[in-house]
Amino acid sequence: MDTRTTLAVLDNSALFAVLSPEERTMIQHNSAVVNYSKHQVLYKPGQTADKVYILTKGIVKVAVHAEKKDIIKYVVRPGNLFGESCLTGDTQRRDFAYAMDEQIEVFEMHAPTVLAVMRSNFAFAQSLLHFLGERLRYTETQLENVVLKDSKSRILEFLHQMGIEMGRKVGLETLVKHNMTHQDIADLTGTSRQMVTAVLNQLKRSNILYFNRKKILFRDLNALPIAV
Repeated sequence: MDTRTTLAVLDNSALFAVLSPEERTMIQHNSAVVNYSKHQVLYKPGQTADKVYILTKGIVKVAVHAEKKDIIKYVVRPGNLFGESCLTGDTQRRDFAYAMDEQIEVFEMHAPTVLAVMRSNFAFAQSLLHFLGERLRYTETQLENVVLKDSKSRILEFLHQMGIEMGRKVGLETLVKHNMTHQDIADLTGTSRQMVTAVLNQLKRSNILYFNRKKILFRDLNALPIAV
C-alpha cells in the first residue's frame, strides 16, 4: 500500500473531512489504492461484500445480469462511492462492477472499518447516509422515467444530463468524452440500441450534435428537445 497515495485520497475527499486524526489513521491502515485495466472485473455476484470503493480515476460500470444480458444500474465517475451495499447488510455481492477505461484507480476501504467509524462519528455516518439517499433517489427517478416517459424522451434526458455532468465547454459548444456504446446508453435508459442510434442520427442531421465512438459534441446543449 502506498501511504502517500491513500493520504492524498483522504485529503481530497470531502467525505473524510469530518474524521478525527485517529479515525483517518484507522481507515488509512485498512485501505489501499488499486489499479485496474479496461474490462477488468472489480467484483461480481456471489463474492463476499467486504469492501467499499471510491473511484479516483476513470469510469466504472455497475450492472446486474438479467435475461442473458447486462442491465446497467449506474455509471460511476471519479469522486463517487460504490459497492456500498455491504454497509446496509449485504454479505455477498448481487451486482458486478467492471472498468470502462484503460486505466482505473480505486480507493478500496475495508467495510467493517468504515462501519466502525460510522458508529463512532455521527457526522461521517450522516454524510454516507446522504450519499445512499441520493443513490436511492436516482434509482427511483430512473424507474419513474421508464414507467412515465417514452424511449426517445428518456434518451434525450440522458444525453442532456451527460452534457451537464461530463461536458467541457468549447466556446459555445459542449464536448463530452466517454466510453459508452450505444448499447450501454440503451441499457441505462431502458431502451434499445436501435432507438439510441436513431435518436443520435436524427440529432446529428439536425446539427444539434456530432458524435463518434469516443465523444459527443453538443452544438448547443440547451437546444436538445427535452421536456421542461
